[in-house]
Amino acid sequence: MLSDTLFTGVRIVADGVDFLGDLLIRDGAIADFGPSLGQPDGAEVIQGDGAVLCPGLIDIRVDLGEPGFEYRETIASAAAAASAGGITTLAALPDSEPAIDDPALVHMLITRGRETGAVSILPYGAATRGCRGEELAELGLLHEAGAVAFTDGARAIGSSRMMRLALSYASGFGGIIVQHPEDPSLAAGGAATEGAQATRLGLPSIPAAAEAIQVARDLRLARLTGGRLHFAHISTGEALALIRAAKAEGIAVTCDTAPPYFDLNETAIGEFRTYAKLSPPLRCAKNAMSFSPSTSFP
Repeated sequence: MLSDTLFTGVRIVADGVDFLGDLLIRDGAIADFGPSLGQPDGAEVIQGDGAVLCPGLIDIRVDLGEPGFEYRETIASAAAAASAGGITTLAALPDSEPAIDDPALVHMLITRGRETGAVSILPYGAATRGCRGEELAELGLLHEAGAVAFTDGARAIGSSRMMRLALSYASGFGGIIVQHPEDPSLAAGGAATEGAQATRLGLPSIPAAAEAIQVARDLRLARLTGGRLHFAHISTGEALALIRAAKAEGIAVTCDTAPPYFDLNETAIGEFRTYAKLSPPLRCAKNAMSFSPSTSFP
């Protein structure tokens, strides 16, 4: 028999809800919440002291060490770290070793996630075999095995023909292609965004236009194929404007970004601070995205 558990003095954050109060769990389900519930007889009371109580968070872009790099991280250690931070679902990128281009590997990741008892793993399937951009992966079989979307991870799908094929094939079952937003030929070998900072430090640079060029091409292909397209970690205002316009036109496109891109710019590199070396790189002020607290993403 499950007992009641009362969380008191917690900040309750959920869809349309954000307040300080109490939440009651009864028989494993939320029974009530409000500013002050009082204590039911026999309930276990957990003092929140203002801590946030919310649904489990989802990390939509996780680079797991397993398979292939278990010396760096295992699924078990990643699950422990994630759950300690309130993250209960991990969307795992496929550019591991081997790449997640086989249905058996999709099943493996899902099963290993369940075995942790702490997180669920939602695998991305590789868009191309080995994430090499040369041959389309078996998207349909990966989808049936449980892949939630398709991407080559940190590598852009550089070939226009391959991207068209991926969008066309995935559109047959409503699949989503997730693209790294950098033209590979313009970004090759680059370490920082093109500008005064890269020049001063003598770093090989990547023009901000590399992002907009990749985004513009893929939006045209999404229009051509009717496929669903998502851009990961957008970093420039120009690319964001292109995506907004395409979405208004009715193209099935979405995007995301990451905190460094709206909180930092190229000056964070300082004197060769390696933790500020990102892909796409941090931008100079004129090319970076400008956000207010009310900014929403398409």
